[in-house]
Amino acid sequence: MMRLRMLVIISIGALSSLAFASLAQAAPTGPSAENGTAALEHVGLNPAGCDNPGGTLSGVVNTHANVIQNRREINVSVHGALPDTTYVVDLRCHSGIGSLTTNAEGTGTAHIYLVGSSWPATYFIDISVPHGGNGAGGYGDTFIAGPFSG
Repeated sequence: MMRLRMLVIISIGALSSLAFASLAQAAPTGPSAENGTAALEHVGLNPAGCDNPGGTLSGVVNTHANVIQNRREINVSVHGALPDTTYVVDLRCHSGIGSLTTNAEGTGTAHIYLVGSSWPATYFIDISVPHGGNGAGGYGDTFIAGPFSG
């Protein structure tokens, strides 16, 4: 009788393990979130290229995308920027997605929430002063972070 009980317990344990394994395999295999962090680099006047030519470390950009809910959050933090200035936050070479205003010390943050946007597979985030100089597109002081994966 003791052997029969032990066999039943072992059998139930084995079946439970198999059931759990099949449930685990049935779960979606694709990513449901994409996260990224990159240094925000001061590059001077807005460069013509769509990548990051490199510059002086001046902050950080964090991105989080929830693929299932089709929403994205971007946090930008800059220091050493122009004081009391509004910068445009861009998906570099694509479109503006927000703005960031610095304080008297040239420090600023932006928290941007987007829903339903489509993104390129690889992208950069920049902040630039519009109509602020002789850089590409008439943009002046510029900071760039990335690449990020979309």
